[in-house]
Amino acid sequence: MISTLMQRQKGLSLVELLVAMTLGLLLMAGILQTFLASKQTYSANTALSRVQENGRFAMEFLSSDIRHAGYKGECQAPLNNLLNESSSGYKADYFDLSQAVSGRTNASPSWVTDRTAGDVIHLKHAVNIAGVTASGNTLANSNTINLTAASGVAQGTIIIVSDPVGCDMFQNRSNPNAQTLTRGATGSPGNKNPGSNPFSHAYDSSMEILRLQSVAYYVGNNAANVPTLRRISFTAGAANKEDLIEGVQDIRVLYGLAGSDRQVSSYVSASSVSDWSQVVSVRVYLLLVSAETNVVAENQTVDFNGVAVTVPNRRLAQVFSATIGIRNRLP
Repeated sequence: MISTLMQRQKGLSLVELLVAMTLGLLLMAGILQTFLASKQTYSANTALSRVQENGRFAMEFLSSDIRHAGYKGECQAPLNNLLNESSSGYKADYFDLSQAVSGRTNASPSWVTDRTAGDVIHLKHAVNIAGVTASGNTLANSNTINLTAASGVAQGTIIIVSDPVGCDMFQNRSNPNAQTLTRGATGSPGNKNPGSNPFSHAYDSSMEILRLQSVAYYVGNNAANVPTLRRISFTAGAANKEDLIEGVQDIRVLYGLAGSDRQVSSYVSASSVSDWSQVVSVRVYLLLVSAETNVVAENQTVDFNGVAVTVPNRRLAQVFSATIGIRNRLP
């Protein structure tokens, strides 16, 4: 008689094994699909957050300089330029504050050699220098402004001094540890001879001591070959290039021209501006793309200032725009 223990089933039949494997595969496929969908959503949200953050920062850089274009402190009179205009290092494009806004349409000035796309906008204005205060009076024929403490201002910085009576611009020749600002004739572009080129008037200790902000914005590739919002600064006389915000692929700038009532009558590109003093506002468009690829289902096509632009490699793209008034020119 065969033992009942020997008659008990051991293991699984082939059909049962195949059914179990099929169910396991279906379960794994569902888990994998959920994981991939979550990963895609995470990648898209991360890319969107970075693009939006970069767009806000880029627009803030531009908006601040546009808003303050032409500012020269309390001064209502024309700026007295004491820089050496005959120096090879002097160019009106860099330092002439009377042309506070200028630009190029899909082109570069001679001193921008690494633009890869879009327009160039150049902005000039004065900015405050924290903690720098004059000590006592400064005679019109003086070449030195005494301070209450070490200036911390780098040698070569372009300085604007201002009060309600007038304003002057010169290049500082003192070192940052000195308790003075000096307008010696050396440097680039250097200053006119102080002996025969006095300040516009005598100043007292309430004078504003400001720094020239002369910057051009454009799109170029950084060291990693990534499209970047770049800036050239002439604050210290010589050109200094800076990488600001990665992912800015294109920039377009329109300029608001004012009529006799100082109200904007039209927005035009830089190539259509014949008199830059008529520009009272600026409209900026920025196209930003994610560094990550394959974060959207298919290549996006976005409307960028009236032009359909297709972004390759399934990168996420977003257009930012803003219209900024130039405070010193608005009615």
